[in-house]
Amino acid sequence: MLLDEIYTQFEHCKSWEERYRLLIQLSRQLPKPTETELASMPEIYGCESRLWFEFQTEPRIIKAYSDARLMQGLLFIVVTALQNITTKELTQLNLQQIFDRLQITRNLTQTRLNGLQQIQTIIQQAI
Repeated sequence: MLLDEIYTQFEHCKSWEERYRLLIQLSRQLPKPTETELASMPEIYGCESRLWFEFQTEPRIIKAYSDARLMQGLLFIVVTALQNITTKELTQLNLQQIFDRLQITRNLTQTRLNGLQQIQTIIQQAI
């Protein structure tokens, strides 16, 4: 799936409830890591749910998981955004803008936004 496809799906949502259901559907597409993989992934603290995220540019490695379905759906969008872009495009990537365009940001708690901000920082540090 491409980010443009996700944008199209969200454009058809008329309410937060429809966006929430779509996030839950997307969450099912992010593979669950094994216990061994999860143990080797860095955990992000400060989010209301447990969240793991690993990112490297060369070679491109993206691993993400959350024990909460909503965050898992958000992580699917992050992973999708990161998969097919160049390193130059990474320098311009702004997760806040992606979630604003999907009309999700205003319905997220501050702790969930904090987790997403930490992911943005991890991405920028990897570049």
